[in-house]
Amino acid sequence: MTPAAYVETSRVQAARVALETTDRSIDQVALETGFQSAERMRRAFQRHLGVSAGEYRERFRLTPENGHAIRAGPS
Repeated sequence: MTPAAYVETSRVQAARVALETTDRSIDQVALETGFQSAERMRRAFQRHLGVSAGEYRERFRLTPENGHAIRAGPS
């Protein structure tokens, strides 16, 4: 794995956690996890997961409605 691929994979993983566990906007998550824009994060999600960041959030968001409590972020 190239250094660039490693960095992108790490950013996607961090964004996945944020999308599952927070109410922050996709734009905010993108910037907080090191992507230059939400569009770049969307493309990375498509490459790595086959879905956009918005689709990922809809499918995997942890909520009381789908039987999961929203996890607290790191302290």
